[in-house]
Amino acid sequence: MGKIVALGEVVSDIYRDEGESPVELPFTARPGGAPANVAVAAARLGEEAAFVGGVGEDLFGAFILRALRAEGVDTSAVRSCEPPTRTSLAFVEIGVGGERSFTFYRSDPAADELLSPDDVPREILSGASFVNFGSIPLLKDPARSAVHAAASRARELGVPVAFDVNLREHLWPGLEEAREAVEPLLDLSTVVKLGDDELEPLLGTGSVEEAAEGLLGRGVSLVLVSLGERGAFYATDEFNGSVPAFEVEAVDTTGAGDAFLAASLAHLSDNPAGPYKEERVREAARRGSAAGALACTDYGAMGALPTKAELERFMEGG
Repeated sequence: MGKIVALGEVVSDIYRDEGESPVELPFTARPGGAPANVAVAAARLGEEAAFVGGVGEDLFGAFILRALRAEGVDTSAVRSCEPPTRTSLAFVEIGVGGERSFTFYRSDPAADELLSPDDVPREILSGASFVNFGSIPLLKDPARSAVHAAASRARELGVPVAFDVNLREHLWPGLEEAREAVEPLLDLSTVVKLGDDELEPLLGTGSVEEAAEGLLGRGVSLVLVSLGERGAFYATDEFNGSVPAFEVEAVDTTGAGDAFLAASLAHLSDNPAGPYKEERVREAARRGSAAGALACTDYGAMGALPTKAELERFMEGG
């Protein structure tokens, strides 16, 4: 059993419920945020998991902490912020095929933005199989410095860094600012995971092979690219390949990429630093593809994340 430490944003995803009334709009709150989703997905797959981030001392912060702890995620490094700082909300609109769009409501600063280097203790990173984060904390300091500190401390401890870029273009002033923030972290990463729609904006190419070649040339050991309905691509200096998608009736794609990454890392956690063998990487990507598919079968980022037994039963039938 490995240990996956995820660092960054956590939000309460707000879904509009069915029902019409001239005087009220019904909503359901569900916990979300890519790093928190990865931590929960890893815990359900039998890994130790910890989340490092910030919540407000408010209704939604308390809700999110209860949800993480109920899943067995270590929240000892979660920072609680006093008002007027608040837990971020993301209103989710579901479109055709389960595709979704987000409208964020955040205090200025938001609780997740106040994460600082001092909030990332070496003790929680020590002995981890991977430390994972995305690009949203890179929007501004002190969270940006916290990510850099986590990556540097992880490397000092021999812990592989897994960077799931997770570009949210509308949160950035422009793509140039996003690229400038992302670039230094690519050089500190062991594993880089992207969606195929992130290649052109961030790396200047739509070719997965060309994108992977560029990242591997910078010292990345393993590149994973999720391809949606076309499955996933993987590459190291020694090999590359792809795995097909698993077919499901998609309800909500929120959290699918996080489930993909968590299942892939969980399968690699017995030898996280490599060298990576193709059979092992291919199976990791295949398990990631299956977990990502299952994550699409219910509303919310965490509701349909599979346990290890559920994942294996699904793959046997797929």
